[in-house]
Amino acid sequence: MTPAIQTILFLTSPEHGQSNVGLAVAEEFLQRGEYEVHIASFHPLAARVQAINNQADFDRVARFHTIAGPSMSELVARETPNICHKPGIAGTLDGCDKINKSVLAWSPEEYLRSYRSCLEILKAVQPVVVVVDPLLHLGLDAARSAQMKIVILWPVPLKDVVIMVQPKLGILWKYPLTGSGYPFQLPWHLILSNIYMVLCFGIIVRLGKPMRELLKCRKKAGIMTPFPHLLPYCAEHLHLSPCFPAMDFPLHVPDNVISCGPILRPHSSLAANDPSLNAWLTVPTILICLGSHVQALENDAMQMVRAIQTVFSKYPDIHVLWKLRYDWETSPRVKAILGPLVYSDKVRVVSWIQPEIISLLESGHIVVYVHHGGANSFFEACKGGIPQVVLPQWFDTGVGILFGFIASPER
Repeated sequence: MTPAIQTILFLTSPEHGQSNVGLAVAEEFLQRGEYEVHIASFHPLAARVQAINNQADFDRVARFHTIAGPSMSELVARETPNICHKPGIAGTLDGCDKINKSVLAWSPEEYLRSYRSCLEILKAVQPVVVVVDPLLHLGLDAARSAQMKIVILWPVPLKDVVIMVQPKLGILWKYPLTGSGYPFQLPWHLILSNIYMVLCFGIIVRLGKPMRELLKCRKKAGIMTPFPHLLPYCAEHLHLSPCFPAMDFPLHVPDNVISCGPILRPHSSLAANDPSLNAWLTVPTILICLGSHVQALENDAMQMVRAIQTVFSKYPDIHVLWKLRYDWETSPRVKAILGPLVYSDKVRVVSWIQPEIISLLESGHIVVYVHHGGANSFFEACKGGIPQVVLPQWFDTGVGILFGFIASPER
């Protein structure tokens, strides 16, 4: 008698930056056919899971389960339309406030509703292992409450996994606080400022109203495990990161944290996926893609247009492919410079890049990738061997990056 096939459940947030690694691993399991694959998330991810099932030639399909309640991106849109903040000490309080309003944006009722929805999914699926997105705090809470075997799949570098367990309180003086804009290694004159910002972040987030309310409701609901946001690393679970030590800060890494290298979804070549775009990429091209959540303002667009104009003055034979969520034709200032470049087909401006970014990076024509510092973008560029220019947009994209006030639209 053939034994029943075992199930694996992925619990993930639907946002691209969080879910891409989970979907990549889920597709690998579908390809191998060794497990029945289930994916649980909020409703925005359903369409992407369905697309995987439609496009791939697997013996089985991934079964999607909807977590009740709003996703983080929906909460961010509700609570704080703009999650950007200034780097350094000047932006510390604002950055902490926006962390409270985004990562901790669930009301107690919303948190418990989604937490209980995850418990119901776990009970129905009965997986042999749960692969959890660590930013989906309520999902990790549910998996721990149900005493499941857990693997934590991080979409970020090792520093974000193990920063709290560095020897000699290295989080304070050795490593620049995420979002600070401080370089690594920290120069002496910035160490006190870094310590101040780390302590501010810990105190404001830990003692802030969103955290207090969530901790209170968790305790009332009988959730006794540590809140994931406060202790991202734990010794009880296996942690996987899409990083290599050589791509990260020098760190003490516990044995239960595994560096896997870039975890990317399967993709077809650019020629097969978008023949028209592939045909246009006949010369060295700069790719500009500042993340799926970035909605540009006129000042942002104008600053970028001037930078593109400067590049063309030195390298007139290149192309620029720019993913821009801004109606540039409504701005006379932007249109005056960008219009001639677009009409001559030296610059292409699109609101969304349909092919997988890695297929562009592996096309052989991208000479530099300008992105927002998101982990997916960083790892894709590392995998493709493409030089990167990082323009941080919010808290967790400004790591070890020296900021410049002269070129900042928000200076």
